Amino acid sequence: MRRRSSLTPAAACEVLQKTGIPRGTNFYVLSSSKVSELLEFADVYGYRKPKNANGSRGRYFHELLQRRCR
Repeated sequence: MRRRSSLTPAAACEVLQKTGIPRGTNFYVLSSSKVSELLEFADVYGYRKPKNANGSRGRYFHELLQRRCR
């Protein structure tokens, strides 16, 4: 996987497709292996959750992907 500077809407849809996560899926129904895959992609894109985040980095990255892929 190559490092990219920004997560475009097309790239967000590509990440969801590569991880096999359908659009609109609730984060809490994902298996731990899917969450691990998401975190690998979060590392590739250099994603960091907001400082005032009230949840995991995986959940925030998942929500970002879902928003951008709409």
